[in-house]
This record gives sequence, structure tokens and C-alpha cells, in this order.
Amino acid sequence: MMIMGMIAFPVFSQSKINWISFEQAMALTKQDGKPVLVDVYTDWCGWCKRLDATTYQDSAVVAYINANFHAVKFNAEGSEKISYRDSLYTKTGKTHDLAIKLLQGKLSYPTTIFMVEKINMVAPIPGYMTRETIQPYLFYFGERVYDINNTWESFLKGFTVPRL
Repeated sequence: MMIMGMIAFPVFSQSKINWISFEQAMALTKQDGKPVLVDVYTDWCGWCKRLDATTYQDSAVVAYINANFHAVKFNAEGSEKISYRDSLYTKTGKTHDLAIKLLQGKLSYPTTIFMVEKINMVAPIPGYMTRETIQPYLFYFGERVYDINNTWESFLKGFTVPRL
């Protein structure tokens, strides 16, 4: 990781996803406008481990995420304090308060969250995803299709796999 001023910029690799902290991702997205991909997991979740071992190891998925997103791996049962939108979140029960907020109270693991800070968009997508099932989401958010006033439904009708 390279440090420039107060913000750490990840050194990109195409062999693995360059996971950074939630707070780093929020700082970087304010600067460059890239969307944020958050992988919400728990240590005990078998599907989370499978997502890490398969989809997040696929070279095309890795390259696309590294080029188009700030990627965060967030343990929903972690205990670190995280500052987000002028609030400080921590673990007060079994689940981290920020996980509860980002998952909109629907705790399911794994959940992939796509965040676009400039328009205050948080889109949690629950469940395990393969390369084929994650692709439409990656392109919708990575190519900023939401900016051209295209609804998810109309985008999905015209989307064909594989595109990575």
C-alpha cells in the first residue's frame, strides 16, 4: 500500500482483490467517485468462504473489481470502530452496528453491497454469487449505468453474459 498525504492508495494486483478498509474506501470514493463494493461476511459462514474461494478468485472478476471499485471486506461480527457519515459504529451485540445499517436490518451472509456515495445509494445483494450472477451487478455499478437513468430491470433485459 502506498501512502500519499493522509490517504492510503492500494497498489493494484490482478491476482487478487485489493481489499481495503471501509474508511479508506469512503475517503477514496470522495476523491475519485468510484463505487464501493463491500463483501459482508462472518467467520463461520460457509457460503462466505466459498465466495472467497471461487468468485473472488476468478481472474476476470478480480481485474474488473480492482479497476472499477474500491473493495471492502467487512466482518459483520467484527469489533472495530468505524466512522461513517459523521457517526461512529461499533459492535454492541453479536452484530456490528454498521452491518445492521448497511444491510438495512436484513442480516444475511454473504451479502455484497454496492455503494455510490455521491447519490447516497446503498444496494445490498444477499447470497452467494457466481461469476455469471455477479457480472450484471458489477457492470451496472462499475459502468455507472444508474447515471443514465436506466432502471435495473431494463438494464438486466439487455445484459448478456459473459461480458468480463
